[in-house]
This record gives sequence, structure tokens and C-alpha cells, in this order.
Amino acid sequence: MAVRRVTGRFTRTVGLWCVLRATAAGAQTNAPVDLGTIFVEGAPISKYRAETVSTATFSETPPEELPQTVDVLTEDFITEMNPTDLHDLLRYQAGIYTGGKTMLDRTSGQYTLRGMPGSEAMLDGTLGLAGSMGIFMDPAAFERVEIVKGPVGATQGGVTSTLGPYGAGGAINLVQKQPRPERAFTDVSLRSTLGKDVQRHRFSLDLNEPLIGERLTARLPLSFETGKPFWMPDGARWRESFLIAPSLLGHVRDDLRIGFSLTLQLTDQPAYQGIPVYRGKPFGGYDWDSNIASSGMRDHYLGHTAQAFAEWDASPVWTLRTGAGLAYSRVDFEHLGASAFANPDGSITARAYTLRPYDHSEGDLTFRRYTFYQRATARYETGPLTHETVVQGDFARKSEQGRSYFESVATRNAVHTWVSANDRDTQVDKAGLFAQDLISWRQFRLLGGVRADRHESSLGNAGSSVSPRAGLSYLPTDWLVLFGNVSQTESPNFGYLRAPREELTSSWQATQYETGLRIAPVETLWLNASVYTIEQRDVPTLIPDSTYYETEGENESQGFELSLTGNIRDNWSVYASYAYTRYENKATGDSFDRYPPHAVTAATSYRLEQGPLRGVVLGLGYRYRHRYAATMRGNDIGKDHFIDDWQVFDCSADVPLALFGGPKSVTLSLAIKNIFDERYIESNRHYYQCFPGDPRTFELALQASF
Repeated sequence: MAVRRVTGRFTRTVGLWCVLRATAAGAQTNAPVDLGTIFVEGAPISKYRAETVSTATFSETPPEELPQTVDVLTEDFITEMNPTDLHDLLRYQAGIYTGGKTMLDRTSGQYTLRGMPGSEAMLDGTLGLAGSMGIFMDPAAFERVEIVKGPVGATQGGVTSTLGPYGAGGAINLVQKQPRPERAFTDVSLRSTLGKDVQRHRFSLDLNEPLIGERLTARLPLSFETGKPFWMPDGARWRESFLIAPSLLGHVRDDLRIGFSLTLQLTDQPAYQGIPVYRGKPFGGYDWDSNIASSGMRDHYLGHTAQAFAEWDASPVWTLRTGAGLAYSRVDFEHLGASAFANPDGSITARAYTLRPYDHSEGDLTFRRYTFYQRATARYETGPLTHETVVQGDFARKSEQGRSYFESVATRNAVHTWVSANDRDTQVDKAGLFAQDLISWRQFRLLGGVRADRHESSLGNAGSSVSPRAGLSYLPTDWLVLFGNVSQTESPNFGYLRAPREELTSSWQATQYETGLRIAPVETLWLNASVYTIEQRDVPTLIPDSTYYETEGENESQGFELSLTGNIRDNWSVYASYAYTRYENKATGDSFDRYPPHAVTAATSYRLEQGPLRGVVLGLGYRYRHRYAATMRGNDIGKDHFIDDWQVFDCSADVPLALFGGPKSVTLSLAIKNIFDERYIESNRHYYQCFPGDPRTFELALQASF
């Protein structure tokens, strides 16, 4: 039996919202009303709205009050999508674009937000993921994913990289599942997915147990998955992946808390480099399920993270938090795919392709991330103003060692001879200071902050950056919020030569201007609309007829975003997001659809309240991506190279077994994904490395809560 507790304030009906407000149960007043505990029989509906977010400001704040856009993928949304890994999860979100699961990309595990590439995923807002961990990590470890839109250097600093000007579009923050001292629970799930040439079987466990009253609590999520992708080569072994993510939370005293969390994941899967696409369809000789890799080519991945913190309420005003973390990943891979087949003008077929039609890549790479931080948070009042001030100092190190190579080859059985040029050994350090104040005064929320960083690389480079931001929210009523912000991020252009043995050390800058509004047609449902412009300057560009760079590049991304999250009624929840993105290379004047200009993701969950199926929860899902250019290193290569638009429909039903005399805590879940068996490209790197989405699949799951 699901238990739902409802409290809060109901507002009066206003204007165009009267129809939606009429669906809200109960009388509506302006005074706080405690409705007590409401017991609802049947399966619980999905929760798509987070009450608070933490990683945008390092404090628990209602997302609707922030003068910045923060989208949240909740635990229920993650479960419904049933993603294989982090890459699969993030591609569901409108406005996030992925580069495919390719080890060829030197920035594997980074994502594009608001048309700006290179955003890294962070664990709990402080620990960066190590290399390819950003692709492989199992979402079963996450309580939610917070996506902070726009340059976020004011809290995290610019992405320090030896590979380019990355991270101007936003931040992806993965909130790991943490112990809950208030209750013990055990959630168990067994899920199978079946389709044409597709099988996936997944077991998940989430155990939470107070060990010493509420003084010490342990949580243990784990999962095991085995599966056969539809593109798997004949004779290859199935994919296998195992994750365990234990954590401990101790209340040493009422004013002192300590915590420790760990993740450990092992994955062994068939290698896949995608297919080439021309005019929206597989290029000659390839089909939607083609994979020219041999059965012995694999990705072997090991990843683990560890984090620890101590938090002390030093006074009624000040809370001090000390934390440290490390992330480690190692990936051993060998891939084979198509090589570039187009000429520079977009025509086909290039002579190089006829001579060497395959790209062969191989590597054994180790990535490490370390972080240490000291944070002080103060909550106090000065006259009519309420403050939440955060000051933090931190240090982060990222390193990469190993060897890798890629080249175009003439045959599918080519063997590479390793040379010293294939070795990779880089390290980048970043030390920073951060200060921020969130001020509340009547109906206003003012957010201001700045971060200063010092960057140093093992190549002998050093650079400094300063990243400020400011934003204002106005809450004239409890159902309307107007907001705006301006933020800037900068980071050094490490990794580019401007002359022999002389690298660029100047910084790129990205500035965002955003404004929008939020409306609650009913108390538990929020509509968010925003428009933005991001301008990125001093980006490295190649000097014509040379191998050297200058900082003359300038990019601009403009867009509009719309989202609707929450509950329309107690038995009806909804999640919907729309993103429009327009990109322009200001230095060259080129404007083209580098990413899907229109993207939609929607999901809804409705519990039947009457009839013989009372308690059954029905779900619908929808995803759409508009046609966009299939590029080469982000550059347009002609009108015949594009990814066609696509739309996918899903449906589901959660049936409590109590309807048939079974245990009340067990639910049978049925789902059909990609109902109409759409053939489509779900992500891509270059025009010849495109990754098709799954065909129609059927899911069957048993879920139990104790």
C-alpha cells in the first residue's frame, strides 16, 4: 500500500488557470492546511518533480525559487527509462546531446548542453568523473540527476582540459543514493527486455537499514545486467555489467555528521563504433544493425569512486563541511567502424575511403580524478534580509595515462604496431576559491557569486580564471516566479600550439543571458519557460595552411526551453520538456543545425481510481528530435549529410498483484518501448559514426518493496 502525505498551501483560481485548478482536490485557501496522511491503494504514480536541488548552489533550495534553470531527472524517471548506462539516460533529456558511445572521441563522457559541447558529469557537485566513466556509469547508483543550465564556472570553475574550450553549456550533477535514517526499506526489481535480436535482463536491489537507531544508517544499491544488443556481432559474448554503491551516514552528535560513499562497477561488452549515414539513411553496404567489428573486439571497463565528508554545525549560524573524493576508471578497448567517405565539399566517394574504408582504434587508458574541499555555510539575517552564504576552497586533479591510437585501414583484420607516439600522459590541477550569497527579501531572491581558479598542467602551462554570476527571482504570488540571470565562465586554452613548443595559455570566455518565468497552475505542478543566449569568445581556431592555432574563434547559441513537471492531481503526474537551439559560428558567419533544433521528451503516469482495475498505473512516453546536420568535427559538410528527424512512443502499465490476491508490496510492470518500431539515430559523433536507437522492445518486471 502506498502512503502519500499531502501538506501545503492552495491558491485561488486565477484567469486562464481556472480549468486546471478545478482538477485539484479539496477546497482552496491561502492559509496553510495540513491534510494529514492519505492512504492510497494501488501502485504509486511516478514522481517527476524534485522538491529541492542542491548542486546549483551547494544548498537545498526549491528549484522554482532559483534565478537559474535546473532540470531534474528523478529516481522514478530513471527507473522508467531503464537505461543501460549514463549515456543512455542523458539522451532522453531534451536539450542534451551525446556523441555516441565511442572511445575514439578524446572527450568521451562529456555532453553538449544548450548547443555548447564538453560538459562533464560531476558526482554530488564536487567530484568529476574519470574519463570514460561518464559513458559507462550505471544510473542505478543515482537518486536523481540535476542539470544546471548555462555557464557554471561560478560554482565549479571552467572545465580544465588539455583538449579544448569545453563546458560552456552547463553542468550535469549526479546525486548518489544516500542513507535515509528515518526508515528501513528494501526494494527489489527483476526486469527483462525482449525484442528482435535484443535481450536484456537486469536485477536491482536497494537496501536501506538504520544500524544504531538513527545514529548510523547504511544503504546498499546494487545491480547486475546481462544483455544482447541488436547490433552485436555473431559469436560475440553478451554484455555483462555489475554495480555496487554502498554508503554510510553517521550522526556522531546532534551537531556532527559524517558520511562515506563508494561505487564500484565492472562492465564487459561487445565493441561498437556505429554506422555511416548519408541522406539520413545507412550508407552503402551498411544497415541499421550493421557492426563490422569482430566477435573478439570488446570494451573492458573498471570504475570506482570514493567520497567522504564531515559536517559540523559550529554555531547556530555556521555549518562547516570538509570533504574529499577520488574517481578511477580503466578502459581497454578495440573498435572497428567505417571511415570518412565524403570529400571536403560533401560529395562522395572520397578516394581515401576507397583505399582505406575502415577506422581501427585500440587503447588501454587509465583516468584518475581527485578532489578536496572545505566549505562554510552561514544562515543569518541582517535587518529584513535573510542570507545563505557559502564560501569554499577546493583543489582538483585530473590525469590520464596509457596508450591509444586510431587510423584508417584497408582491411578488417589490420594489426597495429605500437609506437611511443601512441602514449598518453597528461595531468591538470585546479585550485579555486568560491563565494556566494543567496538573499531573500519579501518576494525577491537575489543570487550572487564569484569563483577564482588557478590552473596548471603537466605540460608546463599555467593560467588563471575568474567566473562570476548574478541572478534575481521575483515571487509576486505563490504560483508565479519571474527570473533572470547573467553568468560567465572562463578557462585556459590548454593543449593548442601557437608556435613551435609554445602553447596557448589565454582563456576562453562564455557569457549567458537568461530570463524566464515559472507558473504553478496547481500547487504541485510547475511550468518553466526561459530564453537564453550564450556567447563564447577567444576559442582556438586553426591558422590557415599551418598546424598552429590562434584565439579568434567565437560561437553563439540561442534558444528557448519549456518544461512541465509535477502532479496534475494526486493520481496523475507529468514530465515534459522542449528545447529549441540555434547555433552560429560568429567568426565565419556559418549558421546550421549542429544539433537538433527542436527536441521534445514527455512522460505521464496515471493511476486508475475506479473500476475493476482500480490501483493500476498507466504510463505514456514520447520523444522527438528534429532533423539536424551530420557533421565532421562539428563542421557542416553539405546538405546531403544529415540525421533525419524521428519520434518514438512508449507505453506501460504497473499492476499491483494485490488485485489478484497477491502480496500488496509487489507490482508487475509491463511496457512497450518504441511502439511503432521507428528506425532512427539516437546519437552520433561524426557523420560516419552514428548510433541507431533500439527497435521495438517489450519489458516485463517484478518490483517489490518491503
